[in-house]
Amino acid sequence: MMKKFITRPLLFAAVLMIAIGTASCTRIGNFAEKRANRAAYRIIGDTQRAALGKTMPFSIDDEESEQIGSLLGGTNHTEQAEILSLADTLAIAIANSRSYQREKESLFIQALDLTDTHKYFGLNYSASADAGTSITTYKDGHTESFGDTGLDAGLDAGARKILATGARITLGFSQNVLNYYSNPDFSTGNNALSFSVVQPLLNGFGPLVTREPLRQAERDMVYAVRDFKRYQQSFVISIASQYYGVLSSRDKLENERKNYESAVENRRQTEAYAKAGRIAEFEAAQARQRELNAADSWTVAEAAYQKALDDFRFELALPVDLNVEPDSNELLSLEKKGLVQLDIELTDAIEYAISNRLDLITRREQVEDKSRKLEIVRRNFLPNLDVSYDVSQQFDSAGAPPSDVDIDQTFGATLDLPLDWTERRNNYRVAQITLAREKRGMVEDESEVELSVRDLWRQLERTRSVYKNRLLSVELAERRVESTTMLLKLGRAVTRDVLESQDDLLASRNQATAALVDYTIRRLRFWNAIERFDIDPKGMWYEEPKEGE
Repeated sequence: MMKKFITRPLLFAAVLMIAIGTASCTRIGNFAEKRANRAAYRIIGDTQRAALGKTMPFSIDDEESEQIGSLLGGTNHTEQAEILSLADTLAIAIANSRSYQREKESLFIQALDLTDTHKYFGLNYSASADAGTSITTYKDGHTESFGDTGLDAGLDAGARKILATGARITLGFSQNVLNYYSNPDFSTGNNALSFSVVQPLLNGFGPLVTREPLRQAERDMVYAVRDFKRYQQSFVISIASQYYGVLSSRDKLENERKNYESAVENRRQTEAYAKAGRIAEFEAAQARQRELNAADSWTVAEAAYQKALDDFRFELALPVDLNVEPDSNELLSLEKKGLVQLDIELTDAIEYAISNRLDLITRREQVEDKSRKLEIVRRNFLPNLDVSYDVSQQFDSAGAPPSDVDIDQTFGATLDLPLDWTERRNNYRVAQITLAREKRGMVEDESEVELSVRDLWRQLERTRSVYKNRLLSVELAERRVESTTMLLKLGRAVTRDVLESQDDLLASRNQATAALVDYTIRRLRFWNAIERFDIDPKGMWYEEPKEGE
């Protein structure tokens, strides 16, 4: 009974200590999270300003994702579909896409890594404490007895700094806590202060070598910001392409529905003509066969549209059964706007792309990185000649040095001759090859960009021609359907003529829509290829048409 009485308070105390410790860790974690966020966001903002000339809103938190419910009007699993405009779709994709979130988190983590590098080259502090006991045992023949027992406890603190010249400076302070409190007048000082500096004079001297890790980390952060900007632009174009693709699929579904209804009407007419003896029975059978084919095509188009919707919702990280659809008015707006002409000539577009593409700017700066590293490796052939100075002083509890201890000062120099050059020789040769490879890669990338711009230009020209021809084909097919239907009534055409004209009308309508969407997406890719595709924080782009066709 007594044991149980004692155990309960101990258990309560243990649980209380665990709860207090957990709460403290949580508060420390929240504080650390805020500090880390502040540091990373500051670096990202400063780097955006340096790399892009402006800052863009950036956050890895879920604040924007929480607004999606209100944008969609709440969870929508009803029969009434929620219609999403292109602007709403882009905003949801940026706030909710899994792949987009991964890219943001990668940039954030790189910013955090840069804070580690900044810390290494800043003023670094350290502190430690230790305590221990020692027992000396004496032996007299076969008899063993305990002798002296010693206790020791101390504190150590210090600071370290690396200068641009390569000098490594350290300042240290130590205190014997036990002596300080138990025997403050002890003859050997309780405190000690030390200072040390080591300065390379040959290998490792100067900011080129010393600050290279910091310099490269900061440049890598600039590259990461540019890459993320390019990713944002490509991501927006990908979402827009999928959005218009769903609209194109629905337009095809609508065309298939109209085609089926037309096939049903045509079959009824041909059956009536066949009964009246105006056409042969096999022509009525042809009309019936076309009706069946049209029904199958309508079913296939419906399945394709539903699959496109599922893929669309998945890409936006929405539930696949959420009843949302793109706004068909966006496709009507494209048709009304027509083909937006480019306001730049091909030669100017290529020059603009070579000069302004963010990835090419990064490529050229990476060549500079490799040139700089080659010079650093070349300097590694120098001997290691370091000079050093160390000074230490002990103090008692009153802050005065003991009478029998002088200041301990040491001047020194070390020389390390690189007699074995194998590693240095190999590193130097690898650096040369890496630089040459980087230069070739830069030229290759510039050529690939030029090829890409030229190809997109040709694709736009071809798609523009295709769209014009498809519009004309739709007009001709509509007239042809009307004329062959009339001629069939007059007995001057056969059913096959009507069926072929209706098939041509269906194909022309689908091809016209596909060409318009294709031209729009290729135009956006063209602007992105020459670095003239600007988007707002929600992903929407603004484009003033030069002239519609």
